Amino acid sequence: MHVFGAFELDIRPGTPDNPASVRIALLRYSRGEDGHLFITPECASFEEVEGQINSLQDELDEIRERARRAFQVA
Repeated sequence: MHVFGAFELDIRPGTPDNPASVRIALLRYSRGEDGHLFITPECASFEEVEGQINSLQDELDEIRERARRAFQVA
C-alpha cells in the first residue's frame, strides 16, 4: 500500500489469471455530529480552503500516477 496524507492507494498486482486492480482508501477524516465525513480541517478563510483543495489535488495526482504505473506493469 502507498500511503499519502488523506488517501491510501492499495495496489493488487495482476497475475495471468487475475487482472491488476487498485483501490483508493480514505485515511484522514473526522466525523461531524450529523455523521458527515470531513476530509479537511475547518477553514476560516478562502485561502485556507484553497490550500486544502490544492493539497488534496496534489495527493490525487500522485495516486493517479502510481495507479497508471501499476497498470502499465500488469
